[in-house]
Amino acid sequence: MREIRRIVTGHDGEGRSTVVEDRVCPHVETTADATVTNLWLHEGRPGNAADYRDPVGPGVPLPPPARGSVLRVVEFPPREPGRSAFVHRTDSLDYAYVIDGEVYSVLDDGETLLRAGDALVQRGTSHAWDNRSGRPCTVLFALLDAEPLRPAEG
Repeated sequence: MREIRRIVTGHDGEGRSTVVEDRVCPHVETTADATVTNLWLHEGRPGNAADYRDPVGPGVPLPPPARGSVLRVVEFPPREPGRSAFVHRTDSLDYAYVIDGEVYSVLDDGETLLRAGDALVQRGTSHAWDNRSGRPCTVLFALLDAEPLRPAEG
């Protein structure tokens, strides 16, 4: 996966807008299923305080923090033959935008092929991402904490 430059704005001592960070994002994690660059996260209502500290640390979990969000770029390698796609569900509202390549969104009742330029809104459903293309697929995700799924009332 190519390195991603992260630029963060803030305020100087006199309250003027300025760039407080401009570097390659150091928060990259690689698993058997994907390479993930966690660009930003916050818990609760985000703050824009004058002092800056990087809110991302090691071991960022898959779901966003309580009442928070996470912004990440994920590169899905082609799925290895005989290996199943990772099925999961989080209590979050996820926005996905395919930057490059193609990947299948696999749900309980079917699948949809997404290509570069496509966007998907994932609403707390069980799903998997399955790259069958033979080349990497890069997706930008914004995950927002959401109310858990409640069983339908009868």
